[in-house]
Amino acid sequence: MYLIAASVILIIALVIYSNLRTPRASKKIETEGLEFPEGFLWATGEDAYQHEGGNMNNDWAAWEAGVPSPIENGDRCEKAADFWNRYEEDFTLAKSDGQNAHRIGIEWSRVEQVMGEYDEEALAHYEKMLKSMKDKGFTVFLNLWHFTLPNWAVEAGGWESEIVMVRWEEFVEECAIRFAWYVDYWSTMIDAQIYALNGYAVGEIPPNKKDQKASIKVYHHLIRAHAKAYKTIKECATIREEGRVKVPKVGQIYFFFDYQPKGFFIDRFVTHQLDKIFNWSFLDAVHTGKIDVGVFPGPKIKYFSEDTRDTLDWIGVNYYTRQIVSFNPTKPGMLEMKNCGKYPATDMGWEIYPEGMHRICKKIARRYPGVPLFIAESGLADAKDDRRPQFIIDHLAWVHKLIKEKLPVFGFTYWSLTDNWEWAKGFAPKFGLYRVDRKTFERTPTASAALYRFIAKNNRLPEKDELKEIIS
Repeated sequence: MYLIAASVILIIALVIYSNLRTPRASKKIETEGLEFPEGFLWATGEDAYQHEGGNMNNDWAAWEAGVPSPIENGDRCEKAADFWNRYEEDFTLAKSDGQNAHRIGIEWSRVEQVMGEYDEEALAHYEKMLKSMKDKGFTVFLNLWHFTLPNWAVEAGGWESEIVMVRWEEFVEECAIRFAWYVDYWSTMIDAQIYALNGYAVGEIPPNKKDQKASIKVYHHLIRAHAKAYKTIKECATIREEGRVKVPKVGQIYFFFDYQPKGFFIDRFVTHQLDKIFNWSFLDAVHTGKIDVGVFPGPKIKYFSEDTRDTLDWIGVNYYTRQIVSFNPTKPGMLEMKNCGKYPATDMGWEIYPEGMHRICKKIARRYPGVPLFIAESGLADAKDDRRPQFIIDHLAWVHKLIKEKLPVFGFTYWSLTDNWEWAKGFAPKFGLYRVDRKTFERTPTASAALYRFIAKNNRLPEKDELKEIIS
């Protein structure tokens, strides 16, 4: 009897403690003067829909036109950062800032406005962009899909449809043949799991469904779409000339949260489930062939696929923050994700937690040994530019630690070069090293642009006195 009572008291005490405790802040580590390996890639970049502007033939543009507006502040993407017309200016800024790598994306709805018909002018324009990047000496990263779908694809059933899958393969083949000479690293898609989960289960982004079964189906279809794209690019973008063979490197740019449980017991269980479906199920499938998509007690797809196995040459790591997870039966999926409000945060309320980048990359390296890692996005919304300099330095210090620990990290991308369209948040979040005037589209450098210029040109972090001089 006493043992039972003591056990109950202990459990109650642990539950109370777990609900009251505050997770610790990110550790502080040495930052001054850290040198990076020769040939390390320093990058920024642009996303197709978020930067180009003028992409009106897709589901996102249609959604933004809704009444009332689904976008914060009622913004419309429209001209975005006008990168479509100002790409040469932006490439020149990046080059003059000492960057040796750059990323852009292809907007499917611009290239194939009508099903089965390619816009030659759009393809030629992208080719000019890529040629300009190569002429400037950049290592070129090209992404083929990020969230938006052509209107005809939506009408055909979106990523639930096999018709769209067939058109996807044709689109990828067209890009692979057309752009093979210019691209060093291919990304099939960006943040695919966010699209499947937020678009089909939570319903926060197009197509705005709340159907767990459809969400798992689309998640699975996107795994297949990646694998098909991987093989198509390998076949169509391999260059053979004068006895030389250049085989394309094909990977995926993928968003990670550093999930940590709020408390014990059930919080740990739901955190494990969330971590699995969000961070690992997709990459597990394309690395090992083990498809296991779903969370308890919902629908699940589980089997082994030889077709998806070993379709990952490199991983682009998108890392911004950690999330504290707890069980909450009133929330979708019976779980709640929160930022730790005690510590410094971005304008979007995301905790600044650079240690999480180290934690995530260590997990990736253990799970997919030998697969090269590229930090494809790391940045913050900071309109005043008063947290960004330290953010960059602290995150790069943890990247440097990864390299010292012999992890295959070969580059870092600050996201992004300029302010951009931040999806449902509109234009309010300011991520850019360069501010963009919403009327004139003039680019204005921040102090952080000067800092990143110093780092890229010197291949190292500044000393304390140097930092004061740079950002003064």
